[in-house]
Amino acid sequence: MGYRKPIVILYGSETGNSEDYAYCLSRKLRYERYVLTVCSLDEFDLKELLDINCLIIICSTAGQGEIPRNGRKFWRFMLKKRLPSDLFSHLKFSSFGLGDSSYPKYNSAVRKIHARFLQLGAKELCIRGEGNEQAPEGVDAFYTAWEEIVLSSLKTQFPLSVSLLPIPETELLEPATLLKPLTQKKTLDTEANIKMDAIERHMEYHSEKLMKFVVLENKRLTTVDHFQDVRLLKLECIDCVLSYEPGDLLSLYPANDLRDVNALIELQGWTNIADLPLQIDGPIKVQGGLIKNLTLKSFIMHHLDIMSIPRRSFFSLAWHFASDQMEQDKLREFSKLNASEQLYDYANRPRRSILEVLQEFSSLKIPLNYLPELIPQLKPRLFSISSKPDKSIIELTIAIVEYKTIIRRLRRGVCTRWVKTLNSGDLIVSSLVKNRMAHNFMNDRPIVMIGPGTGIAPIKSLIEESIINAPSRPLCLFPGHRYSNKDYLYGQLWSQLEREEKLLVFPSFSRENSAYVQDTLYKNKDLVNRLIVFENASIFLCGSSGKMPSQVRLTLEAIFAEMNQWTEDEARKYLIALEDKGSYVQETW
Repeated sequence: MGYRKPIVILYGSETGNSEDYAYCLSRKLRYERYVLTVCSLDEFDLKELLDINCLIIICSTAGQGEIPRNGRKFWRFMLKKRLPSDLFSHLKFSSFGLGDSSYPKYNSAVRKIHARFLQLGAKELCIRGEGNEQAPEGVDAFYTAWEEIVLSSLKTQFPLSVSLLPIPETELLEPATLLKPLTQKKTLDTEANIKMDAIERHMEYHSEKLMKFVVLENKRLTTVDHFQDVRLLKLECIDCVLSYEPGDLLSLYPANDLRDVNALIELQGWTNIADLPLQIDGPIKVQGGLIKNLTLKSFIMHHLDIMSIPRRSFFSLAWHFASDQMEQDKLREFSKLNASEQLYDYANRPRRSILEVLQEFSSLKIPLNYLPELIPQLKPRLFSISSKPDKSIIELTIAIVEYKTIIRRLRRGVCTRWVKTLNSGDLIVSSLVKNRMAHNFMNDRPIVMIGPGTGIAPIKSLIEESIINAPSRPLCLFPGHRYSNKDYLYGQLWSQLEREEKLLVFPSFSRENSAYVQDTLYKNKDLVNRLIVFENASIFLCGSSGKMPSQVRLTLEAIFAEMNQWTEDEARKYLIALEDKGSYVQETW
């Protein structure tokens, strides 16, 4: 008899990349006839770790070397001190990390997980793999090499019965979920009906508490002639008392535009069944639960991310459904690991959506039961709360995503496009997400805050909370924007607080004086160094990821070295020490 216990693949993912690799690996192993379980770290029943023999973990790194949000419950269990050192002596495992070497704690999450399994007695199935987004060959090259080692190790250490030949890759695997349109006719799905059903969505699958909010205000903060529309979205909770701290997040549940949904339905020939009641049988879990009175149209509108960029797992399944041979061959080519550059040029560079791919490959017709496997779920979007803690009011500062791609097509973010349509009096559902950032600032120490663009959102919450609860605390703010008169978010508030001697403000306006936040930090190096090195100030950096966080970090290291006559290595180690003890907090996205 060959090995028949399930191989468990768990993923920790913030943006979906690790999840995509997990499902690519699972499909590969299913063709080899291995029995599999695939889910996020937190979705897995931890008791089952005692009943399996083989575990594979694919995990990205979040924030400052943290476990992604969908793996933190799992990690808290792993860190329990009372766990015996031989708990996983029966288990063989491997792991793969997705990281970016421009960050100091590159692939820290997967390294911590891997090391902890070894501490608890698990044995390596094969070596840990680590992907680096900064490498010229990209993450795919690292993953491909690791996947080959995993397959070889499985065949050696967990061989299947010799009578079980691999399934030819030209065959289609059975769907995991069944979608059944029922013949009973319901009221036509109008946009108003779908919105109301979304507000009354079920809580069958997840335990997070959905709360009802009414929109009080949706106001543009930037001037109308500025290229970017940044919104103040003010909400009032109408069904419970709120409890949140600076740094906490609000999870919004967006919807696809009804025109896009109808375009997909017409393209796929589902018009006759779109408004029928839909029954779903299978292991489908939806954050926030499925909406009420489910139909195919409302399922696509609220639960499928049809405007997302297709990943490799999309193409590895989609090619089976194209009837035209040339289209089938092209789709199949994109699914291959050695075609990373072609996939990037086709999908990522022009930011093509799944809907656009389906429009371009006209012979691609999706069998209904494969819809949940082919198109990823429309996940909630997280936004930092920008108001001081309140029992009923929440404010968000949201940049509306609208731009043209290299092929001159207009792109709009699904969530921000939806946010832009919200009017005063509209009802929405949301959930609070605790971030525990405030615990790093629960003291009277000074804070140096650096917030370009909408990175100012959680900083505003922290400033307003500090003025109330720690009025003697020195607060020093370095906001960064393009223009003083177009996009200086909350500039009037900062000026007022500065006049009241509650805040020191050093703004940067890149299009007026070519200054970025790191330049203004260095210009005020005496103050920055005194606050951090001699007055034990905390540092809070918030904004978009990319070059900005690393530039700020290098600037701080340069300030420490110059002002204290330290070597570069001493300055770097000092900043790492601040980070390790929670005095340097970075929130980037």
